[in-house]
Amino acid sequence: MREASYKGRRNLYLIGFLGQGLGFVITFACLIKETEENSKGAAVGIFLFITFFAFTLLPLPWIYPPEINPLRTRTVGAAASTCTNWMCNFAVVMFTPLFAGQSPWGVYLFFALFNFVGLIFGFFFYVETAGRELEEVDIIYAKAHVEGKMAWRVANDMPKLDFEQILQQSRELGLDTNDHAAAEKNELGLSSSDNGQEIEEAQDKQ
Repeated sequence: MREASYKGRRNLYLIGFLGQGLGFVITFACLIKETEENSKGAAVGIFLFITFFAFTLLPLPWIYPPEINPLRTRTVGAAASTCTNWMCNFAVVMFTPLFAGQSPWGVYLFFALFNFVGLIFGFFFYVETAGRELEEVDIIYAKAHVEGKMAWRVANDMPKLDFEQILQQSRELGLDTNDHAAAEKNELGLSSSDNGQEIEEAQDKQ
C-alpha cells in the first residue's frame, strides 16, 4: 500500500478518522429533516465516508498490528487484531439496520462521535512505524516506558536508527537482542529439535 508508506500509518489513521467523521456529520445533519435536497447531501456524506475508508481504515488494520507487536507476541497479536476486526464488522452489519430503523440520523451521529473519539485516541497512542525496522518500534515503546513519555512523542523525536544503533539502544534498554533467531523459529512453529530431526531424516533418505 503506497499511501501507508508515503504518508505514514499514523497520519493515515488520523486522516481516516477525521474524514469519516466529517462524512457522517454531513449525513446525519442532512437526515434530521428529510427532503429531496437533504437526501442528496446525505449521499454526499456517505460517499465521502467510503472514500476515506477505502485508503485508510480499510487496509491499515491489516498492516499496523503486526508492526507494533514485539516478535514474541506478533502472531498472537495479529490473530487477535484480525478477530477483533471481523467481530466489529459483524457487529456493525447486524447493529446498523436496527439502529437506523429507530433513528435514521442518530446512527450516523453515533458513528461520527465514534470516529472523533478514534481521532483523539489515535493522536495520543498511535506511533509512526513507516520507514522503521521492527526492532526500532520495540525501542520506541521501551524508551517511552523508561522516560515516562508518550510513545508518539518518542517516535517523532527519535531519528531512524542503523543496525549498530539498534543493537546499542536495545542493550541499554534491556531488550533481548540475542534471541531473535529462536523467536523467529517460534514464529514459524519450529524449534531447534525440529530442525535437527529434519536434518537426520534428510540424511537417512540419502
